[in-house]
Amino acid sequence: MRLTLVEVRRLLWRRLPTLAVLAALLVALMALFGVHQQAQQIAQARAGADRDLQAAIEDWEANGESYVEECRRGQEDERRATGDGSIDWGCDEMQAPSPEDWYGQMPGIGEQYTELLAVVVYPLLLLALAVGSTGVAAEFSHRTMGSFLTFVPRRVPVFVAKLVAAAVMSVPIVAVCLLVLALGIPAVYRLTGSDPGILADGVTPTFWMSVRILGLGLAAGAFGAAAAFVLRHSAVVIGIMVGYVAVVEGILGSLLPDLTRYLLGRNLEAVVRDGTEWATYVDCESTTGCRELIHQLSLGQGLVTVSALLLLVVGLGLLRFVRSDID
Repeated sequence: MRLTLVEVRRLLWRRLPTLAVLAALLVALMALFGVHQQAQQIAQARAGADRDLQAAIEDWEANGESYVEECRRGQEDERRATGDGSIDWGCDEMQAPSPEDWYGQMPGIGEQYTELLAVVVYPLLLLALAVGSTGVAAEFSHRTMGSFLTFVPRRVPVFVAKLVAAAVMSVPIVAVCLLVLALGIPAVYRLTGSDPGILADGVTPTFWMSVRILGLGLAAGAFGAAAAFVLRHSAVVIGIMVGYVAVVEGILGSLLPDLTRYLLGRNLEAVVRDGTEWATYVDCESTTGCRELIHQLSLGQGLVTVSALLLLVVGLGLLRFVRSDID
């Protein structure tokens, strides 16, 4: 425990943890700004202060009936041309545009929080990884690791202490973003005059989602530190992660849909969202169109994959640290 506290203090002496917390705060504020812009647009539209929406409403009042008749004529022409009397263009459902049609509808506060967390989790994990990897890699770069081992010659406790310290340093990074979003979203809704019913939306599922994100932050910090023990350079660690996202998640994931289930991003999504699902389309050469396949990935499967990757990197880091020369 004492060695872990020492490692935490050594990390706090560096500027990167403070910069990472500020970056997490900036991520949260940018997310809140986007929510505020959407809520403000809807509020202005409802108050009749949106020129584009009002122009569309006036156009519908003047020409709405002709638009419906034109739709019905086109629908009848299509039915005759194809011989299919079941074709329905939805002409009878056409109506004047509303603020919700124009700008969308603000979700309940719990749903809004959930959707924002599902997006901001990735920059938070990257920040936690960067802090963890930089703290360890800097000691190899500055050749202070060997000096530290002269005071604490047992390498396994040193390795464990540095991993735990890196994991602990992820807590303020993740927590500041979660706290700002938890306090900021209700404030934005109230400032923009949202429906009080939205404010009463349940938030219990988002609590557990926040807990899982905090756990992933701990794992990301430890992962970054372990990877730095393997590669001994933080830029290489971050570069490999960025390259993985671009090549494997981006290119191979789109070219090989069957690989999606095993990708880190999909498994992280399963952990964050308590399970996830996605669709792929097959038999697109058929005259009836593509056939949709729904794939599911459970929370348990996501946890197993993420944990296995973490244990693999930690094992490699410990093996190299114990068996190889420091300088």
